[in-house]
Amino acid sequence: MGGSKSSNVHTWSVIRLTILRQLRTNPVRVLVTVTGVAIGVAAFTAIQATNESVLHSFTQAIDLVAGRATLEITGGEAGIDERLLPAVQQIDGVSAAAPIVQTVASVAEQPGEALLLLGVDLFAENPFREYRLAGSDRPPGIEDLLSLDAIFVTTTFAEAHGLRKGGHLTLLVGMRRQRFSIKGLLAPQGPARAFDGNIAILDIAAAQAAFGRIGRLDRIDLVTREQVSPDEIRTRLAKLLPPHLTVQRPDRRGRQVEKMLRAFRLNLTALSAIALLVSLFLVYNAVSLSVLERRRQIGILRSLGLTRGAVAALFAAEGTALGLLGSLLGVGGGLLLGRSLLRGVSQTVSTLYAYLRVDAIQAGPVLLLTALGLGGAGALLASIAPAYAASRIAPKDAMQIGSFERTWIRRSHRILLVGLLLLAAAFLLTRPGPVGGAPLFGYLSLACLIFGVACFTPRLLRLTGTGIHLLCRGRRAPLLTLAAGTLSSQVGRSAVAVAAMMTAVAMLVGLTLMIGSFRRTVELWVEQTIRADLIVSPAARFVKGSDATLSDSFIESAARVPGIAAVDPFIGQRVELMGHEGLLATGDFEVVAHYGRLLFRQGESAAVMRRAKAEDGVIISESLALSRGLTEGDRVSFVLPSGRIELPITGVFYDYSTDGGKVVMDRKLWTRLGGDHGADMVAIYLQPGADEAAVRRQLLAIAGTDSAIALNSNRALKARVLEIFDNAFAVARALELIAIVVGVLGIFNVLWASVLSRQREIGILRSVGATKAQLVRVILGEAGLLGLLAELLGLLAGIALSLILIHVINKQSFGWTIQFQFSWWVVVKSSIIALGAALLAGYLPARQAARLNIPAAVAYEG
Repeated sequence: MGGSKSSNVHTWSVIRLTILRQLRTNPVRVLVTVTGVAIGVAAFTAIQATNESVLHSFTQAIDLVAGRATLEITGGEAGIDERLLPAVQQIDGVSAAAPIVQTVASVAEQPGEALLLLGVDLFAENPFREYRLAGSDRPPGIEDLLSLDAIFVTTTFAEAHGLRKGGHLTLLVGMRRQRFSIKGLLAPQGPARAFDGNIAILDIAAAQAAFGRIGRLDRIDLVTREQVSPDEIRTRLAKLLPPHLTVQRPDRRGRQVEKMLRAFRLNLTALSAIALLVSLFLVYNAVSLSVLERRRQIGILRSLGLTRGAVAALFAAEGTALGLLGSLLGVGGGLLLGRSLLRGVSQTVSTLYAYLRVDAIQAGPVLLLTALGLGGAGALLASIAPAYAASRIAPKDAMQIGSFERTWIRRSHRILLVGLLLLAAAFLLTRPGPVGGAPLFGYLSLACLIFGVACFTPRLLRLTGTGIHLLCRGRRAPLLTLAAGTLSSQVGRSAVAVAAMMTAVAMLVGLTLMIGSFRRTVELWVEQTIRADLIVSPAARFVKGSDATLSDSFIESAARVPGIAAVDPFIGQRVELMGHEGLLATGDFEVVAHYGRLLFRQGESAAVMRRAKAEDGVIISESLALSRGLTEGDRVSFVLPSGRIELPITGVFYDYSTDGGKVVMDRKLWTRLGGDHGADMVAIYLQPGADEAAVRRQLLAIAGTDSAIALNSNRALKARVLEIFDNAFAVARALELIAIVVGVLGIFNVLWASVLSRQREIGILRSVGATKAQLVRVILGEAGLLGLLAELLGLLAGIALSLILIHVINKQSFGWTIQFQFSWWVVVKSSIIALGAALLAGYLPARQAARLNIPAAVAYEG
């Protein structure tokens, strides 16, 4: 017992004399390392919290709106014939059935502000959902919803828009601007909490009239009896319902949304992981510097009987402590950063995927503990190599000055070999396909690439220092010679800092090239595919989720307007494509063949379109072809209200508007198959010399004063597409900046430690006549050389990283072909940032070197 207590005291004494003393005597290094880890963990936490908030908003809204429903019948955008409702109610095992009609409307005064409108049958709602009036326990009365313009909004929505009971609300619904009378305010509970309160209810009959869906339903919610399994009821319903209707549990919609967002969320996570990786280089460097500075202490402790395992554990504990401290700060900072990113991410998701309303960040304990654990575990892993190196220091070697750097130099050949093997692995990992739809091997390839290039830094530092020294021999360049000498003599200190900065530069270069190439590809695609002079759509289509359409009468009248050569009505509906949800679209193939120019994998646009029209074929997007293994000549199947349809594939076209897959058929074929009338939008081609302004006026006159349509010029629509693109990558650019900041901290850490350890050398230089300005230039020269090496390696790694992102990760995630476009501006930009950041990192260490007291520095024993 006594021996154990003595051992514990001895261990605590060693910890106090090593780790705790290190934290006190090197506050700058500790602060910089902890800050770097905090920034990396904050980036990871922010992205994960934002992803979790977006998904939570979707699933919560689905749960709140579904209420106590155990099953639901959905018909996609084709809808459900309301005459099926009585038959559904009679199915054995169904205790209640509630019809729902819904749409997403736009607030007239704020076209981008969306409101989910639910048309409900209050007689049938009680078993499913509970609505409560604000300031009262009673639900809305049937008499309150008898008028066709009656609506109930939530108190949250009313307060945000200055509305009150008895007031009016004008919404863009379908093609029309409709004025509703607010009969009451809903308390924020139950369904009224969905979409952060941007929800309203009205009577189902009024909703059918307002939405243009007389006789149609969007959904039928079911409550089933406990004695009968939902699967059995689904089987019974399948015998009754048409094939295009789906019977499912409400939570399946949440899983569908999660699947739809998976690639988007996964790529953001991967980018944030790179930022975290850069910060872990700082931990490695901090522990390595700590080992270097305390070699003498290690030798003494080893000679006094401290085991190798205990030495390794001490330094691993030091790195872990730095990581955990940084992680604690990073988790809190990540929640703050997440709040600033949430608006941009939610806007991107709403624009590209589905209507979303989320204002609050969601971060459960699992997420916070994961971020904390990753920071701590990552720091521990980063500490293992220097901790192991510390444990291998023999007492006799500990007193030899420079043995640490000599070990690094001796091992640089082996490290280089490891780097070459990692680069080979990175290349081989680009060959396999996705795993469960995710490019897991692509992510592993990125990791091997980063670590492989990092392994080149020791050898490159040595060669650069030696090369500059040889070039300066016989020339009067003493300051550059001193800076280069430090590079070649302090390989161990500098290699990891260069690797950290290299990773940041690689991320900057890789993302910039990928985004630039993607943007240029989209620009070319837009130029080729958006050729109409005007695009007309309901104004409500400004918000995602709106199903507003233009009427057939409007389309026919528009085609007769003087100055219009042709119109191409477009309809897009979500349907089941080859067992997965996708987009079925229609257009006038003859108009597209004459005026448009789609980009096909094989064949010329006009010929492919005319052949598809003549053969009753379809064209499909590249993403659908890749995900389902389809090609020209194959057949694609999908489900319509008339039954399952199978048609030949005439062409595969490049498309960047959706990653879920798209099938396009001719409008006349769509009509023969029983498809809906109207159009989501109409592309209008003008006759040569036509007066566009006059055409606009006539189109507005056809729509009428009560209608709300949007007229976009060719240029405006193209600008909107590129604006959406730029917004989608705003978060990636923020992560670039975070990685650069952490890389700067790594170089600062090395230079600061270098100045402290070279106090005697600096003091001697000052005593023999070196001025303060010359010392500053030497340190800045070292910083500049480190920055240039990081830029060189980062540029090469970044180009390779962009190729993996373009040809592997994006291809496997979204099914899009992106044409690689190299830009010399990327070289200029990254060089300025890398060199500027390195010089900035070297400024304070340089000032510190210049301020050293000469006698004290000469007497310093290091």
